[in-house]
Amino acid sequence: MKKNDRILATLLALLTLTACGAQTPTDVPAATDLPKEETIPVTEAETEDPLDPKLSPSDAEGRTFTFLYGDNEFEPNLDVCADAENGEPLNDAIYARNRAIEEKYNVKIRWDRYSSGGALGPLGKAVKAGDAAYDVYTENGVNSFSAAMQGYTQQLNDFPFIDFEKPYWNSGMLAGSSINYKNYFAYSDMNIHALGATPCVLFNKVVAGQYDMNNLYEIVTNGEWTFDKMKECIKMVTGDLDGDGKVTEKDRLGFIGNTFVIDCFLSGTGYQTITKDADDMPVLHVQTEEYFNIVSSIIDLCSFDNGSYICDRYSGVDREYAPMEALAEDRALFWIANLKGVERMRGMESPFGILPIPKLNDEQSDYRIHYQANIGGAMSVPVTVEDRELTGAILEDMAYMSSKTVKPAYIDVLLQGKFLRDEESLVTLEIMFDSYYSDIGFMTGGSGITVLNDLRDYVANNRMDFASKIEKKIKSYEKNLTKIRDTYLQERE
Repeated sequence: MKKNDRILATLLALLTLTACGAQTPTDVPAATDLPKEETIPVTEAETEDPLDPKLSPSDAEGRTFTFLYGDNEFEPNLDVCADAENGEPLNDAIYARNRAIEEKYNVKIRWDRYSSGGALGPLGKAVKAGDAAYDVYTENGVNSFSAAMQGYTQQLNDFPFIDFEKPYWNSGMLAGSSINYKNYFAYSDMNIHALGATPCVLFNKVVAGQYDMNNLYEIVTNGEWTFDKMKECIKMVTGDLDGDGKVTEKDRLGFIGNTFVIDCFLSGTGYQTITKDADDMPVLHVQTEEYFNIVSSIIDLCSFDNGSYICDRYSGVDREYAPMEALAEDRALFWIANLKGVERMRGMESPFGILPIPKLNDEQSDYRIHYQANIGGAMSVPVTVEDRELTGAILEDMAYMSSKTVKPAYIDVLLQGKFLRDEESLVTLEIMFDSYYSDIGFMTGGSGITVLNDLRDYVANNRMDFASKIEKKIKSYEKNLTKIRDTYLQERE
C-alpha cells in the first residue's frame, strides 16, 4: 500500500470518528504505524457494510427531484452538480452517486442555482404559493437558519429513514445548531462544500525560510501555536519593500487577509457567542469578561501596528485576490483562507503549507474550528414536500453513498499533490478535522443577532470601545433571541 494511500485511510478513519463525536487523533494510529497490507480471506457476510442503511428501491415513476442551491462562482458549491463524467475524481464520484440514486429510486436529479443567499427568495415564493417545486434546499448555515425561522423548512429529527446516529451525518454540527432539540438543517458527507469551507492558515515556505521559521509544524504539534506566536512571526516579516514610507498590499506582509479572518480567530478560541441551557435553548453569551478579552486579543492580532494587513480597511484593494497574489509572489508569510482557498492556490510555484487556526493562548488545551457558516452548504427540506418517505430515503442514501465515494475522492484529491504540497500538512488536516464545533451565533446574522458582523466592524475599524458598543446591542440581541426561542418552541412540521 502506497504511503499516501495509508495516510488517506488514516484520515478517513479519523473523519468517521469525528462525525461520531470521538476525540482523536490519539485514537487513530499514525500513518507510519499502520500494518502492511495483507491478503486475508473474507467471507460474503464480512463484506457487508454495517453502516449501509439497506433502504429498499422504490419507483417514483421518473419524476424530477430538485435541489435549490445558493451558490457563488468564486467558491462554487458542487455537492450535487455534475452533468457528466469529465475525468476529475470528485466530479465523477458525484456523477456516479447521482446516477445510482436515480436508478434506485427512478428519479431525475436536477438543480437550480442562484447566487449566494439568492435561493432564499425562490424558496419563500414557492412555499407561500404552496408550490412543491423544490425537494431539497441547500444553502449556508446563515440562510438555512433564516429559512427555518421563516417557516420554510421542516424539522428533520423524526424524518422518515434519516438516521442522525450514523457517522455520515455530522453529529457535532447537529448538536451545536439544534434548538429545543430540533434540527431544520443538517450537514452530511454529501456536503463537500461545507468540508471545503474549513478555515486554515496558509503559509509561504520561501518566506518562512527567509526568517528561519522552519519549525512551524513542530510549533503546532507541540501545542504552542497561539495568537502570540503568530503575532511574533508577523512582526518579524512585515516591511516596506518599495521604500515609499508606507506598507501596502504590494509590500512584504507577515499576514494578509480580509474580515473573514475575524470569524476564524474567534472560532479558533472555542468560544461560543450563544450557548445553550439544559433544555437545549439558546442563551446569549457576549457580555462576559472572557469574550471581551478574546475580542481585544483579536483586535490586537489584526492590528496594523503588529504587521497585519486586513484588506477591507483600504479602498481599491481586492479583498479576495490581494492575499492570493501576495502569497503566490512570496511577499506574504500567512494568509487565512479555507480548504477551497488551498484549492485555488494549485498553480502557485513556491511551496506552501497549512496550519490550524491558532489557539488563544497556552491555557487553551485544544485547537478548535467551525464550518464557515456563510459558505458551507447544509441541507433542508421545504415544508411543501409531501413525499417525506422518498425525500428521506434519498437524503439518507446520498449521505451514505457519499461517505463511501464522494468524501474519499475529495480527501484523495487534497492528498495526491494537486493542492497540498507536503505530508506535514496532513497532520494539520487531522487536527482540523478533529476540532469542529458549532456556535449558533455564527448562524444568526440573518435573524437579527449580528454578533459576527459587529465583531468584524470592531476589528476592521480597530475600535477599542467594543464593550460599550456591545452593551448598546444587547437589548436588540435579546429581543431577536426571544423570537428564535419562540419559533423553535412552536409545534410545526
